[in-house]
Amino acid sequence: MGKSNKNNAAIDITTVGGRIKKLRIDLGMTQEELGWALNMEGKNVIYGYESNRRGLSGDVLVDLAKVLYTTPEYIMYGTTSMEEDCYTSSVISLMKKMKTVNARKVALEHIKLVVMMEKKNRASPIAVPFLLLET
Repeated sequence: MGKSNKNNAAIDITTVGGRIKKLRIDLGMTQEELGWALNMEGKNVIYGYESNRRGLSGDVLVDLAKVLYTTPEYIMYGTTSMEEDCYTSSVISLMKKMKTVNARKVALEHIKLVVMMEKKNRASPIAVPFLLLET
């Protein structure tokens, strides 16, 4: 079924609303904070999505996926892209565990740097992190 929230009640991630709630809680966001991130007033709209009482438009779905660091496919169907490998899943999981926007920005910059160094030097993926430690 799913993960528990602060009140120790199970979150049903078999529903669209449950997946939204789980993702929001995993990021440490309140309903109000998620509403602000989506330029919506108050938490009532988010509550409507999480309780499956309100449907998602395509635009809101895309924006919600961006804010929650996931894909529209996962929010709607609970599945991820078949193209996503275990490393991509691990990076996404780690990014979701970071509590601040600044921490996520720093991590993203590090990933970009590794990609840039790999392209520039044609270094093996294992050697690149050691190059970063030397700087």
